Amino acid sequence: MRLFVGVELPENVKDALWDLQERNRAAAPDAKWVPRDNLHLTMSFLGEVDEARVDPIREALHEAAAPGPDVIPTALRSAGAFPNPRRARVVWVGLDDDNGHLAALAGSVAAGLEQVGFAREERPWSAHLTVARLRVARDVGDLLGTVVRVVAFDVDVLTLFRSRLGRPAPIYDPVARIALGTRNDS
Repeated sequence: MRLFVGVELPENVKDALWDLQERNRAAAPDAKWVPRDNLHLTMSFLGEVDEARVDPIREALHEAAAPGPDVIPTALRSAGAFPNPRRARVVWVGLDDDNGHLAALAGSVAAGLEQVGFAREERPWSAHLTVARLRVARDVGDLLGTVVRVVAFDVDVLTLFRSRLGRPAPIYDPVARIALGTRNDS
């Protein structure tokens, strides 16, 4: 099964991101916009994983989530692009992480997963929500000028997702939810 660790977004955050996408579809007809139901914050992509490894992954996530705060406040910030706005392949909306709690959580997740055999991502983690992917790199300065509605929300649960590839988009199913600051999951 294909797995990744992420954070599910509240409906009002998905609404704000969907509004941003709707306002920009005509300006970027070549973009593959992330479906509203698939919008999430990725902490770590694990790839193809044998089902027997799910329990050790779940335990590693419990360990990663337990020591930090049980709620991490954040908010949508401005839009950006990877690798840069002039040659964009990914358009994203950044999250407020001035206190570094989201980055610390991502670091704990990476360390925990490393203990159960997953290599750390080489690129530094950044608090962002992918909203579109471009088939051909292009300048997206026109898109980035669009105002992102500021929406505050709390991160309080990590989710281990299963990603099932499909058309027109993948389907993400929660495998486990781990509350931050505790050792319990639902």
